[in-house]
Amino acid sequence: MRTPRVPGDRPASGPLGKRAPRRPDGARSPLERPVDRLERRLRVFLTAVALVVLPLVAWGAGQAVYGHYVHAQQTQMARLHPVTAGLLSDARLAGDHPGARPGFHALVRWSDREGSHTGVAPVRAWLHRGATTTVWLDARGAVAAPPEGRDFAVTAGTATAFAAACGGVATAYGVWRAVTKSIDRRRLAQWNREWERVEPGWATRYAR
Repeated sequence: MRTPRVPGDRPASGPLGKRAPRRPDGARSPLERPVDRLERRLRVFLTAVALVVLPLVAWGAGQAVYGHYVHAQQTQMARLHPVTAGLLSDARLAGDHPGARPGFHALVRWSDREGSHTGVAPVRAWLHRGATTTVWLDARGAVAAPPEGRDFAVTAGTATAFAAACGGVATAYGVWRAVTKSIDRRRLAQWNREWERVEPGWATRYAR
């Protein structure tokens, strides 16, 4: 049996969780309840967080990671020095044996004040014998891994900022969904209680 309805008479919030309507001039509707105001304020707050706070957090996280890798690069470069070397073999992909460094390597020769030296060094992919490359040496003159370029710092910082922004948006959306579901349950329970109070009067009116 459907419950009778009279045009113009409706509860402030229906069982589907609809909010009370707002007046055209923006003033508070007499049908608006505290739970409706709470939902509106929460929506405004989360929107402000998404538009203002999250970009700042993402930027800060990206800058922190970028600064970390730039500092690490500067520290590495202070401990290393580059030399120009010639390849004595074609660049080959490192094997999968324990201790092998990833990437391409080749046998190279370089010269310094102490004479000519040879060693296996990391090189760019697909270089051939006779090509020249830059090899990085440590304070003892041994071949070392090249320092990370600034592009790596930029990529790491950008990826961190993007991940922080996505995580923040997902968190804000999760909070919004959880709170609105709770508000809808409360709104429905309140609507049911109010209808239980007025329903006998409606039944009596239509029984006449």
